[in-house]
Amino acid sequence: MTETRPAPLAPAEVDLRDFAFMPLDVLRLRDSDLSCVEDAEVFRCAVLSWCVAWHQTPAASLPDDDTLLSRLLGFGRDVKGWKRIRAAGGLRGWIECDDGRLYHPVVAEKARDAWRGKLEQRWRTEAARVKKHNQRHRLDGDSAVVMPEFDEWMSLGCPWGQSLPVPGTRSDCPERQPTPVPREIASKGQGEGQGQGQGDLLNTPPDGGSGPAPRAEPPAPPPAPPFDGTNAEALNGKAVVPIAVNWALPEQWGIDAEALGWRPAEVEREAEKFRQYWTAGTGKGTRRSVKGWRQSWSTWLDKAARNHR
Repeated sequence: MTETRPAPLAPAEVDLRDFAFMPLDVLRLRDSDLSCVEDAEVFRCAVLSWCVAWHQTPAASLPDDDTLLSRLLGFGRDVKGWKRIRAAGGLRGWIECDDGRLYHPVVAEKARDAWRGKLEQRWRTEAARVKKHNQRHRLDGDSAVVMPEFDEWMSLGCPWGQSLPVPGTRSDCPERQPTPVPREIASKGQGEGQGQGQGDLLNTPPDGGSGPAPRAEPPAPPPAPPFDGTNAEALNGKAVVPIAVNWALPEQWGIDAEALGWRPAEVEREAEKFRQYWTAGTGKGTRRSVKGWRQSWSTWLDKAARNHR
């Protein structure tokens, strides 16, 4: 009778090769039977197998081939030596699934969580792009482009970076009206049709005195909102503001980064690190114009390219 093997523990599209860090449940490992094995080489291979699987496709899986496993786990061409360690428990906890690959339930759990987080970041970036599109074209109500909620977006296949409909001229847009230019100062009215004894109703003091009424100070303009990635046009590149806590990478910045050779997933990763740096710790409260933040993003990518690529 043929034994029925389970379905893969991680979907085929789960790709974490751009994730440099893998979460490790320290208490779970410390209290496991694996921590008590006598052969240190068995422990080394078991833990290393998790790390290798994190960057396999799909993540959390390994090929069920001793020649490949010998190379991946540090034995090189010593396949015989690898088979001895495997028999002693070097692949403890791994199970074979119906796609012919090996999966570790705990690593698969962590991989699914990381993949969902990656998709959530991608969804937030796409939502910010849709929001900016609606603001740029002044779309609201039924005419606005609607961004689906995360679960619905996932059921649609996670569409990302697709073209958006660009509307024509709005039919309800009023004709541009000339703006009246107010008189600059009251004294210019004298000698321009007003007699010497003729008063200016806008400048007559309330107590009937002969001097001009004191001018009321105009109210201070409200402070500009922090730069959140979608209000660049509103700030017009001039207001000096910090980055908002919920900052999202502007669409054009991402397009420019991809043109330089960065993959979309890498752009998402660096954007999140950029946001975290400038909204917490050392960079918190730093103020720049939108153009200044754009330059900071370019500098950030240049440094990341030197250090990690």
